This record gives sequence, C-alpha cells and structure tokens, in this order.
Amino acid sequence: MTSINLSKKLVEISKIIEENGDGISYIHNEDDNYTIGTKKYSEKIVQYLNQTVGTWKGCEASLANLKKRKGKNKQRKTKKVGYIWKIPITKNNLFNTASEDKTKI
Repeated sequence: MTSINLSKKLVEISKIIEENGDGISYIHNEDDNYTIGTKKYSEKIVQYLNQTVGTWKGCEASLANLKKRKGKNKQRKTKKVGYIWKIPITKNNLFNTASEDKTKI
C-alpha cells in the first residue's frame, strides 16, 4: 500500500464524513487507526463505511475518547464532538470492500 494511495483514500473518506456529519470537529491519525469526530451521527456515513472499508467502529463521543491538546496553544477549545468514527489503517481494510466485520459500538 503506497502512502499516496492511502492518503487519497483517507481524504475521500474524510470528505464524505464531513459532508454527512455536519462537519469534522476532531481528527487523530495514528499508525494503526484513523479517528474522525463529527458533530452528529449519520446513517449515510454508516452506509458509506460499510460499502467502502472492511472494518470500522463508531461510538458517541466523550472527553475520555479524545486526546488532550499539547503545547502552548491550549486555550483553543475543541469544537463539539458528538460521534467518533474509528477506522483501522490496513491495506486489507481500506482497499477491500468484502468484509463481514462492520461494527457500531
């Protein structure tokens, strides 16, 4: 999996989630997971992720789910996050649509 293809796929996923989730309020990219926070839950996002990625998890957001800001600029408050979408970053997950393990928690 090339980093260019991975980046394009994550941008595509982010655009769909942003359009249907009333904007993106939180993004966190780790080596093994891509996490996006939206202001609201959307059934359209669920359908898109079910068709596009192999596995994903979703849950209502709480402060415990979000990473705290680091550094000097702590006065900027995170916008309201209502729902968290967590997508594992693997070649089989992002580039394979045939998987049974779709999860909403």
